[in-house]
Amino acid sequence: MNMLKWLNNKKKDNKGFSLVELIIVVAIMAILVGLLAPQYIKYVEKSRKSADASNLSEMVNALQVYAGDSDADDLPYDEYTITIDKDGSSVEGKDATNTAAAKKAIESATTDFINIKLKSKKWKDDGTYSAITAKVKIEENGSEVSYTPGKLQDFVGNKK
Repeated sequence: MNMLKWLNNKKKDNKGFSLVELIIVVAIMAILVGLLAPQYIKYVEKSRKSADASNLSEMVNALQVYAGDSDADDLPYDEYTITIDKDGSSVEGKDATNTAAAKKAIESATTDFINIKLKSKKWKDDGTYSAITAKVKIEENGSEVSYTPGKLQDFVGNKK
């Protein structure tokens, strides 16, 4: 009987977790965060790069579709350069008339393309900021596209 009272008193004195138990839980959580955080950061960066590549690809496709449209004969044969950087995006042709036609072509399919900015800053191999570009050569028999930097080609998924 005396032993039963001692056990009841022991249960009443138990008011929560001990300091050792809390330290163990915190240590386990720190280990898990340490293991998972780098993978999460890589995933986010890959997502940013995919968004950049998708934006550039959409602009290239808009230019190609506009050039191929029989009703849109006002896009001259030329080599156009589409650039996305930290300040926004731009398109250039060999002269002002061709540049204006290319802007019109891209704006017909993409809303406010000038304000599309680079999301990833790690396009260079050394992990620093770099603009991404696509050179689109519009010719009578089709078009040819090349991308810079070279690893952008993997994200776009098109081959020359």
